[in-house]
Amino acid sequence: MAVLLGITNGSTQDVQQVYKRVQHRGKDGLKTGALHQHFIASAKNETDLTIQQSSGLFQDKNLIVAIAGAITSKEEYRPLSPEDIAELYRKHGLDEMLHLIQGAYVLAILNEQQLHLVRDATGQRTIYYHQGATQFSFCIEPKGIHALPSFSPELNIKAIFQYFSYSFIPMHETMLKGIKELPAGYYLTHHLRSKQTTTKRFFQLETFDKHHLEDLDYWVDRVRRNVQQEVDDKLKGQEDVGVFLSGGLDSSIVAAQVAQRHHKKVHTFSIHFGKQYLNELAYAKMLAERYNTVHHEVEIRPKDFIPHIRKTIWHLDDPIGDPITIPNFELAKYASNYVPVIFNGEGSDPCFGGPKNIPMLLGHWYGGVQRTKNFREKAYLASYKRGYKHLQQLLSPELLAQFDEEEHLESILVPFFAEPKLNFLDKLMSINIRLKGAHLILPKVERMLGAAALPAIAPFFTEEIVRTSMEMPSNFKLHKGIEKYILKKAFSSEIPPDIINRPKSGMRVPVRYWFQGEMRRYKHKILNPKTIKKTGIFNPATIKDLLKYRPERGLERHGLLTWMVMTFEIWRQLFIEKQDI
Repeated sequence: MAVLLGITNGSTQDVQQVYKRVQHRGKDGLKTGALHQHFIASAKNETDLTIQQSSGLFQDKNLIVAIAGAITSKEEYRPLSPEDIAELYRKHGLDEMLHLIQGAYVLAILNEQQLHLVRDATGQRTIYYHQGATQFSFCIEPKGIHALPSFSPELNIKAIFQYFSYSFIPMHETMLKGIKELPAGYYLTHHLRSKQTTTKRFFQLETFDKHHLEDLDYWVDRVRRNVQQEVDDKLKGQEDVGVFLSGGLDSSIVAAQVAQRHHKKVHTFSIHFGKQYLNELAYAKMLAERYNTVHHEVEIRPKDFIPHIRKTIWHLDDPIGDPITIPNFELAKYASNYVPVIFNGEGSDPCFGGPKNIPMLLGHWYGGVQRTKNFREKAYLASYKRGYKHLQQLLSPELLAQFDEEEHLESILVPFFAEPKLNFLDKLMSINIRLKGAHLILPKVERMLGAAALPAIAPFFTEEIVRTSMEMPSNFKLHKGIEKYILKKAFSSEIPPDIINRPKSGMRVPVRYWFQGEMRRYKHKILNPKTIKKTGIFNPATIKDLLKYRPERGLERHGLLTWMVMTFEIWRQLFIEKQDI
C-alpha cells in the first residue's frame, strides 16, 4: 500500500493533517518534496514487497516525481522508480511517456510551472483533487482533502441522483461538492501561476483496431498469457499470498493460476452468511481441494459488522450501494492475519462480456421499446436495477425540483453510445470498463482491502487485458448466448466443469432478510423519521414503506434499496455533519 498527497501553497502542518487521515494506506513514514512552496508527500508500507520497489518520491532542483502503486515499462516489463519516471518525462514529455509505461498506479509530477496527476489506464488506483480559493490539493482518498481546515464539506446534489441510479458515482463527480475524481486513463494538469486546471484522456479504447482474426486458438493463448504475465509479475518477491475465492469462474481462474505459479501454498478465503442462505462454498471448496490451498471459510453476520459499520463506510469515502462492500471489509480484516497481499477476480465481467449485456443487445437488435431521445441511455440505467426507477418516489420534492435526468444521468452515457468506431457490444463493454469497473468494482475492493493495509491485485483488469478484449472479435466474448466464452475456453483444463458450466449467480448478500431480522433495530435507528425529515433528502412516506417492508407499494429490490439509503445516511452523518466514527 502507498499514500500520495499534495497541497499547493500548503504548510507542513497541512500535509501532516491530510496524511493523518489516510495513513492506514502507508505506514512507513512520510517523505515530502517541496518546490517553490508546493508540497507533495509520499509514504509506503514495507510489508508490500511488490509495490515497495517502485513506490516513493524523487526530487531534484526543479522536478518532483511521486508514485503510489507499481509502474513498469511496456517494452521490458521492469519496475520503474520515481527517478526512472523523471528521466522518461524529461526525455519524452508527458504524453509520449504515458504510452511507454503501464501498471496499477497514480503518479504526480511537479515542475516549476505545472503539476501533473495521472491515474492508470484502467483505474486500479484512485486520485482525487480540489481547487480551493488559495490551495489546490489532491489525495488518493477524498477523506484526506476533507481533513483540510480550509475545506468546508457540502453535498453534491448531482451526485445524489447518480448514486441512487448507478449505486456508485461515475467519472469526475464525488458526493462532496468541489472534490473531483480523476477518471481512469486520464491525466490532469494544474498550472501553478494561472491556477487553471485541465484534464485529458490518454488511454483511448476506441483507437484499438478490431482484429478480424477468427482464430480461437490465438485468442485463447493471448488471454492466458496476459493473465499469467500479470500473476507472475505480482508474485515476484512474495511469500504468503491470498486469493478471495467466491467459487465463481473469475476468482477460480485467478486462484488456480496463483496456486500453480507460486512456490508456496496459497491461502484462499471464501465468505458465507450462514448455512440457511444460498452460498457457493461447495464450488470454492472444489477448487481449493484441487489445488491444495490453505482454505478459509468465513461466516459474516450482522452482529459481527454492525458495531463498526460506520468505520467501514468511512473507509469507502463515497457511498457505494453494493452490500458486498461490508463483507469484503470483514474478509479483508480476517485475511490480513494470514497474508500481506490479496489477489481477486474482479474486472472480468466488464472485459469479457459478463452479465447484463444480453438484455441490452436484444433491445438493440429487436427493439420492443419506443425509440425516444436517449432511449438506450435510459435502458442502460434501468439495467442496473438500483434506484433509478424509483427516484420520484424515493427523493423529496425539494430535491427533485433540481433534478435534470438528461444532464445529471444520461449525459454521462451519451458519448459512449455515440462512438462510431465501436460495435454495440463493445460500446456496452466500454461503459462497463470505464464506469462500473473504474468507479465501483476496483475502488470498493481497493478501499476495503486498503483499510486492512492489504494491496488488491486484479489480474483481469490490466491495460493489456482491456486492450486484448477490445481488439478481440466480439463473438469470442459473447458467443451464442454464452457469456465470457473466451475465458471458459482458455482455462477449461484447469477449472472443474461444474464451475465452468454453471451460470453466474453473484454474491447474494441476504440484506432483505437481515433488515427483517438481525438489522431491523439498526435500520430504524439510522432512518428514524426525525432524521429523515431534518435532512430533507428523502420522501418520508417512502422511507416508512422501506422500514415496514411494504413491497406491495411497488418498490423493487426492497432490501437493496434500503441498504443504499442507509449507507448514504451514515455517509452523510460522517462526512457532512462530521459525526464521530
